[in-house]
Amino acid sequence: MLEELKTERLVLRPLAPADAERLTGLANNWNVAAMLARMPYPYSLDMAEGWIARQAAQRADGEEFAYAVTNGDGFIGCCGVQSHADGTHEIGYWIGEPYWNRGYASEAARAVLGEATRRFGAGTVIAGHQADNHASGRVLTKLGFRYTGEESRWCVARQEKVRCLTMRLARTGK
Repeated sequence: MLEELKTERLVLRPLAPADAERLTGLANNWNVAAMLARMPYPYSLDMAEGWIARQAAQRADGEEFAYAVTNGDGFIGCCGVQSHADGTHEIGYWIGEPYWNRGYASEAARAVLGEATRRFGAGTVIAGHQADNHASGRVLTKLGFRYTGEESRWCVARQEKVRCLTMRLARTGK
């Protein structure tokens, strides 16, 4: 079961079917989708509903743990952790453009990192951001991630490979 996480300004909770319309409205934005690897553009309501519907099975299989990021306005983005076969866990997030530059991505990611450490114990959390997404790089370095290299990753929205800077955060279990 995915537990609700609370921060000073945010509540992170499991995604719900009621989030689909707002998710679509915020995700169907080139400025958001172009900075993410897996988000298509344009982004439709059917895509949002399908993605939300798959979340319970992905959590049960231990593949992905995605949270709806909410504030007083309601749904404003997503943050989660995806498990990889090599034992690493990759954090990812996006915040709708009307909510940029307010520290929400850092606040949400910090909460999810804490939960990932509790859930998975000692291990390594990785992340990556497109080379032209400087804001995401600032979020990750504030959280203690350090650059490890770069690779080419497919961007669904752009329909091309993009330069991605890879990062790592060593977490120790308690």
